[in-house]
Amino acid sequence: MATLRPLRDLAVFAPCYIALDWASYLDPIGLYNITPWNPQPAIAVIWILLGGLQATPAIAATILLSEFVVRGASGGLWLTLAASLVLSGGYALIATAIRRASPRATLRSSAELSGFVASVCAGTAAVAAAFIGLLALSGGTGDTPFFDAWLRFWTGDAVGILVTAPLLFAAIDPQSRSELLALARRREFAVQLLALGITLWMVFAGITGDPATHFYVLFLPLIWIAIRAGFNGAIVATAIVQLAVVLAVHSRAGEGFPLLEVQALVATLTLTGLFLGMAVDERTRIEEDLRQSLRLAAAGEMAGAITHEINQPLTALVNYGASARMLIERGGDAAAQALPDVLGRMLNEAERAAQIVKRLRDFFRSGSTRLETVTASALLATARRIAAQSDEKQAVAFEFHADDGLPALYADRLQIELILRNLIANAVEAVASRPLGDARVAVRIEAHDAGRLRIVVRDNGPGVDRRRAAELFRPFRSGKPTGMGLGLAVSRAIAEAHGGTIEAAHAAHGEFRIILPCQTRN
Repeated sequence: MATLRPLRDLAVFAPCYIALDWASYLDPIGLYNITPWNPQPAIAVIWILLGGLQATPAIAATILLSEFVVRGASGGLWLTLAASLVLSGGYALIATAIRRASPRATLRSSAELSGFVASVCAGTAAVAAAFIGLLALSGGTGDTPFFDAWLRFWTGDAVGILVTAPLLFAAIDPQSRSELLALARRREFAVQLLALGITLWMVFAGITGDPATHFYVLFLPLIWIAIRAGFNGAIVATAIVQLAVVLAVHSRAGEGFPLLEVQALVATLTLTGLFLGMAVDERTRIEEDLRQSLRLAAAGEMAGAITHEINQPLTALVNYGASARMLIERGGDAAAQALPDVLGRMLNEAERAAQIVKRLRDFFRSGSTRLETVTASALLATARRIAAQSDEKQAVAFEFHADDGLPALYADRLQIELILRNLIANAVEAVASRPLGDARVAVRIEAHDAGRLRIVVRDNGPGVDRRRAAELFRPFRSGKPTGMGLGLAVSRAIAEAHGGTIEAAHAAHGEFRIILPCQTRN
């Protein structure tokens, strides 16, 4: 079966190549009927990418057959054979260049797209020069100047590959293929294609005159599609534009349609759409990677808070377990009566520890939170506990205060503790350079307005100027030699998820304010 596979592939490739050659046989010039649109090289290049250079002889044979079927081989057998060898060898070189630029044979990044475009433009220019040079030596270009014939052939091959090959790349890549199918089901994309269709009708039929003069209108729907649908939307849109050009040529036969000029504009439109769509896709992937990084960073930061939370039930479990063992060893009625209560307390502490672990697992999976009532006094107690755990607690004077009568928050207690842990740790580091006995950190909870509370973490270390404040909450901006620059970014993300915010004051000393919605009194 393996020996028959090349024949099977050729049985599919050859009809497709000949069919595309026939469909693009538009506005030919010269003895060899040079056309300004040649999509068939795209499938030759893709076939070599998939099957390797050993597919080149079969491609040469297909090109030879197509010259007889479509163009009638007007240059004669030997010239046609030589031209077929030049073209097949040139397409093999283009495929090799694309493979070096994109070893995965995909278009998933700007670098791969740039390598593809450079390989196609340079390769087709060289192939066109070799092909037209061969024809010129034998008189196959007729009265057409060499440069005009070369420009027409280069434009035809370059536009044909640039428009057709990305669709073929998407067809052979499972991920791109599934993304195209998902895109086809979007209503917005259907509206965008409708807008593109209306614009195409205006350019080629609705507005009288040379379509090349108002072709620029097509950039509007294309940019809309590329921005909203990305690279896949761009390749579909440019293919539709190319198809519309072909239909316009057929419908306006004999009217002097400026096909070469329009094809040059199609090339510009295609490159604009492809690179814009790729930029949108890359930005989307970067944003998703950043969200994942922030989630993992938040989970890591939360793990520190949860470690302290889970330590209490685990310690209680150890103590209750020791008590249960003593009761069992002691025996007697009193021990038998006390044992169920001790075991019940153990079960309660185990359930509490399990709930803490479950919340960490849920956060890893979906970033979900568990809201509960958190009083100002509980927050202040948390701040005291965090300060007591600080490595520099002996060298820093901590102050804690909460105004009387403050309403409670409705928040995820562990996540708010994470913010406090970050800010207090930063404040302690900020005052590390103060003289011994002069380092102070204060945590104050007060009303911000009728519906919000303000938690202020203030230190007497160096303050934050306006320029640096704009960078503080951006991910991966850290002033610490070993820091990742995610603590404040995660803190702001948590505050905003609660409907609040966090900000740095522009003051002589460090001051951060967490502003969170609170429960309102009836």
